[in-house]
Amino acid sequence: MRLAALSLLALAACGQPAEPPAAAPMEAEESSALPVPSSGPNSAPRYVGLWAASQEMCADPAWRFEPRRISTKGEVSCDLNTVSDIPGGYAIDAACTAEGALSLHPQMRITFAESAGAMMIEDGPWPDPPGLVYCAALPEATP
Repeated sequence: MRLAALSLLALAACGQPAEPPAAAPMEAEESSALPVPSSGPNSAPRYVGLWAASQEMCADPAWRFEPRRISTKGEVSCDLNTVSDIPGGYAIDAACTAEGALSLHPQMRITFAESAGAMMIEDGPWPDPPGLVYCAALPEATP
């Protein structure tokens, strides 16, 4: 009897693995969010543009990212001393001022969550930076 039970277990183990259940199709979310820009070898970094904490806030975006500078309406600005490509984004050595006080951020990172269409900032002067959504390109400078 034991041999028969062991034989059945051995046969069961040799069978095809169970297929994972098919994922339910996700409902498309209606959104007017712009896609996160991409960059190429001769274009501006992906972070360049106007950004906000939500699509609703894009009417008056608080975050302005230039190739070598970040500024917010909250009186924080950063000079980007060096910008290096890393997997998924950029490593930045920045010098920032917030309410007049200088702070150095040699390991700031900007990364992109492609699935959410968002950009994240780590190790900058913001204690809890939100994920940011792309709003628009920078306005053209007028002469």
